[in-house]
Amino acid sequence: MRALALTVSAVLVAVGLEADPLPWVEVKSDHFAVITNSGERAGRHTAWQFEQIHDALARLWPWAKVDTGRPFFVFAVRDEATLKTLGPQYWEGKRFRPISFWAGGRDRNYVALRTDIPEPDDAGANPYQKAYWSYVAAVFHRSFPQQIPEWYGRGVAEVMSNTVVRQKELHVGRLMQRNLDVIRERAPIPLNEFLSADRRSPWVTQEGRIELFDAQAWALVHYLMFGDDGRHAPKVDRFNRLLHDGVAEDTAVKEAFGDMTPYYEAMRGYVTRRVFSYARIPVSTGSAPASFGTRNLQPGEAAVLRGEFLVALGRAVEARAFAAEAAKADPALPGPWEIEGSLLDAEGRRDEAKAAFAKAVEAGSKNAYTHYRLAQLEWVPNPDAAQRERLVTRLEAARALDPERAQTLSFLAEALSGQGKHQEAADLAIQAVKIEPAETYHRMALARILWNARQPDEAIRVAQSALPTADTEEEKRQIQQFLDFAARR
Repeated sequence: MRALALTVSAVLVAVGLEADPLPWVEVKSDHFAVITNSGERAGRHTAWQFEQIHDALARLWPWAKVDTGRPFFVFAVRDEATLKTLGPQYWEGKRFRPISFWAGGRDRNYVALRTDIPEPDDAGANPYQKAYWSYVAAVFHRSFPQQIPEWYGRGVAEVMSNTVVRQKELHVGRLMQRNLDVIRERAPIPLNEFLSADRRSPWVTQEGRIELFDAQAWALVHYLMFGDDGRHAPKVDRFNRLLHDGVAEDTAVKEAFGDMTPYYEAMRGYVTRRVFSYARIPVSTGSAPASFGTRNLQPGEAAVLRGEFLVALGRAVEARAFAAEAAKADPALPGPWEIEGSLLDAEGRRDEAKAAFAKAVEAGSKNAYTHYRLAQLEWVPNPDAAQRERLVTRLEAARALDPERAQTLSFLAEALSGQGKHQEAADLAIQAVKIEPAETYHRMALARILWNARQPDEAIRVAQSALPTADTEEEKRQIQQFLDFAARR
């Protein structure tokens, strides 16, 4: 551990780490972990707000997987200076200075937000819109067994993310003036081009275009949900059910809406109006701030958590600085090794990453991803019996720490299949598919396990079901290779 601290201690001065005048506190509600230096009361209030969003989604979408599958960490910080330490890239040059932002790690989702911003009044903008956007998007995409239309997924996230949480009610679908201004000032995206855009489309990948795409997606989805006195809302519900049942997106659009042209044209008139409807939902009484667990974090723990956030943002220098701070505060912590392992892994230095993760495990890591990733890095083609047993042991440790992590279940299932434990393997792979139905890997793991179990017809059926979930040409190619192999055999 001392070697790690010496390696990165030189950057401490460069990034300006200082002792915090207020302690870091962890507040845990049913579905969120809030890390705050704004005091326990602010942490409880932030957790309560996110729980209200969670409960609102569960009430609006009873079919949705409102638990995202990955731990959701919210950093509720006291001011802009602290927020800057978590997202320094936003303060470089003349970039936009956010009030909240999101980062997706390999095993966790993160949100950072300021608690010193006044909550919105009836006409004000929601300061936490971007924070809510990331959570809504994670829930919505996880809830379907296939990729959903980009315009719809992003449009729903835009509409729902502007939810305002009051003491007694939530305002869902409030007007987003920024989106209105964009769509009123710029020429619209042609309908066919808009509906067919996917994750690789320039409309989604280019900074100058995504603003218009999201504004138009917001406008169309808002119109479908609230326009014409809510007349089209039942069609939106039907569209959700069709997608949830695995119906192909083009077919689902036709069955739910028919020709989209009339809705597109009506949306263009809809954005010229002055008054917009939204929904009011009573707050849930199931989550009381007083019931949330709290504890003061030790300085080393707080430094590790902030370092992990910066790993998710790809900020290696700052992440290593926090790792060094944590190692200095408590040399026994596994967190600094986990940070170093993740950074080395991202840099393609697999052997060094494996050694760092092994050090974290030796130090008593309670992070399921650490055990899972170490198992991946130790994997070799055509392993012998001892290597298979070691792999299973690693993955069982990861599973014990996080029983609902689908990636662990799929990998463990394939390892058990290699030991001839086909039924146990199939049960785990089926569980992984249920948890993350839109992930191609889980379905293909199940297909391979069924093939090894001499159930070729079922293996082919499962592989065919993976085709709609494929998000890249490489995934489609691998599925087709399996189907071609099965056909030849």
